[in-house]
Amino acid sequence: MSGLNNLFIGEREVPLVLVIDDDSVIRSMLVKTLQKHNFETIESAHGAEGVDLFRQYSPDLVLLDALMPVMNGFEVCELMRENDEESLVPIIMLTGKDDVDSVEKALDAGATDFITKPVNWALFLQRVRYVLKSREVDFEHRKSRYRNDRAMKMSSLAYWDWDLKTGKFYFPPGALEMLGVERKHAIEFSELINYVPEDDRDRVIHAFEDARNRGTRFVLEHRIHGADNKERYVYQQCDVVMGEDKKPRYVLGSIQNITALKRAEDMILHQAYHDLLTDLPNQTLFKERLTHAINVAEHAHHQVAVIAIDIDRFQLINDTLGHDIGNELLVAFAGFLSGFACDGDTVARISGNEFAMLLESSASTSEIAQTLNRLNQDLKVKTFELAGQKVFISLSQGVAIYPDDDTDASHLIQCANAAMRKAKAQGGDQEQFYTHDMNRRIDDRLSMEVDLRNALENNELEVFYQPQVETKNRKVIATEALLRWRSKKYGLVAPIRFIPLAEETGLIQPLGQYVLEHAIKQTAYWNQQGYDISVGINLSARQFMQADLVEQVRLCIDKYSINPSNVDLEITETIAMQDAEKNINKMHRLKSLGVNLSMDDFGTGYSSLSYLHQFPLDVLKIDRSFVKDIMRPEDSGAIARAVIAMAHSMNLKVVAEGVENEDQFDFLKAHDCEVIQGYLISPPVSSDQLSAILKTDSAILIETLVDASP
Repeated sequence: MSGLNNLFIGEREVPLVLVIDDDSVIRSMLVKTLQKHNFETIESAHGAEGVDLFRQYSPDLVLLDALMPVMNGFEVCELMRENDEESLVPIIMLTGKDDVDSVEKALDAGATDFITKPVNWALFLQRVRYVLKSREVDFEHRKSRYRNDRAMKMSSLAYWDWDLKTGKFYFPPGALEMLGVERKHAIEFSELINYVPEDDRDRVIHAFEDARNRGTRFVLEHRIHGADNKERYVYQQCDVVMGEDKKPRYVLGSIQNITALKRAEDMILHQAYHDLLTDLPNQTLFKERLTHAINVAEHAHHQVAVIAIDIDRFQLINDTLGHDIGNELLVAFAGFLSGFACDGDTVARISGNEFAMLLESSASTSEIAQTLNRLNQDLKVKTFELAGQKVFISLSQGVAIYPDDDTDASHLIQCANAAMRKAKAQGGDQEQFYTHDMNRRIDDRLSMEVDLRNALENNELEVFYQPQVETKNRKVIATEALLRWRSKKYGLVAPIRFIPLAEETGLIQPLGQYVLEHAIKQTAYWNQQGYDISVGINLSARQFMQADLVEQVRLCIDKYSINPSNVDLEITETIAMQDAEKNINKMHRLKSLGVNLSMDDFGTGYSSLSYLHQFPLDVLKIDRSFVKDIMRPEDSGAIARAVIAMAHSMNLKVVAEGVENEDQFDFLKAHDCEVIQGYLISPPVSSDQLSAILKTDSAILIETLVDASP
């Protein structure tokens, strides 16, 4: 009989009483009296039948005659208690008035109480109600204890007491099992301490001895190595009960298994100091280790080197193969770098594709250079298998050395980053040692960032236009809008200086919006003046990814009442392939406005021909890198011819960029390239200068009108 089930059975609204007596008269009187006072009853004249009814109905109370033939009441009581080990159901035995032996025998058999015969009916009901009331109280105690036991089990909590007179510990059932300790209800301290690892043992012994000898309370965390060979973390605290002699008599304590909590804390701590993708130390841990290494080096009088590492062309890998593959490369490179590093050195991932190495005992600059050379040589023969492709990578590395370059950890990291940026600016695949003029360059760059942020408000930005002409007659039919910055501080700033800075800082979005609006406004004006030309507007990756790009373009078209077909939005194939499926959808939405779409710098990325057919394009622009070498004998313009042929097979117009001489022009014209753009025709010019060009009927030698153009 389950104790838990009986907790619910014990909540019957009308108590059920089982009456067992072979005397039919007495049995009938008991049943009628109980029923008269709203008790439900079941009855039996035989002991064996009574046991069956007990098992079947689980009554709230049993009235059992002691003396019955075949199976007497004592035997019946013992059988009932075999099914009710916790004595949840009270059993009242009916015995003779002076039968003291029967009373003792009844209690030994498991009876709860007894009533003597002849029955005193006035007291009978009071006795029954008292026993049932006691049962209700017992049920409440059991439920409370059950809840407490469940709560403690769920929280891995248990209570213990230590009898200082006997030296015995008492743990409730299940507590020792929770701790992985051999199950005993009583265990001595000397046995318990053997489960504590040696590293924690002295501390635990000291706390318990202070409690025993001085009555000192303790709060303690330590480990227990269970008999199951599992290590657990426990939290203990105690109170001390003093005896009449004012000396400690009992120690009462609690113990909680906090292993899961400690594991979670360890995981959180690990994540706070390690990169989630590569599991390398992160920037915080790297800086702490560098600070410690500097302190050691200060006393040992040796150098410490910080190497800032950037994977070259990582963004290209991300854009062409996807971010998941990019992450695979980062994990693989982290493993490669960790395997390369010596014991005692630290390899960390700082952010994105930037890593760092800490060399704690580098002997000299030449030794550091040898280490970097060995790293580069190992990397040249290392291939990374990504998405079925073999990928080779190169690194831009910057080195800063303690104490030569700085003595502060943060500043030393900044120095290494400055050197790394210089290596990257010079084309990558090289290392640079920090020099003190690099910080000046960093300060200049930060200053330029602030000035660029103010350029919009200060009206320092201007849109220039580079003409595009038809090859058949050199007539201007379109322009490409290009942003220029006339800074009061720096003069006319080359795009190569401020565009990468704008992309890195996010300023490219407001700059892109500025170009979009001004180019459409100016072209709409020219259209109104009778010049049927279109304008090409470059979209940066950030601008193209804006959720409201389509709405921005629509608003500009409506605002300036321009024919949408005179707006040509240019995106690079790298941008188009970043999320091809999603970008195809956005390109169709742009096309629904009536604008044209061009793929700029075609041939420099990794676009798939299957996707190229799906892009709703109007124009392919051949990158200037293919036009530049178009007349070399060994090349014979094969790539340009192939691009032109492919574009025409897809009903696309072709624009060649970077045309600088007549030979290039003649070659492109001969192979049916419809439009050219480049310094042969004109450099980018201001809107006023282009207006003058348009007035010349667009077909004269344009360079005579743009002598001072940037």
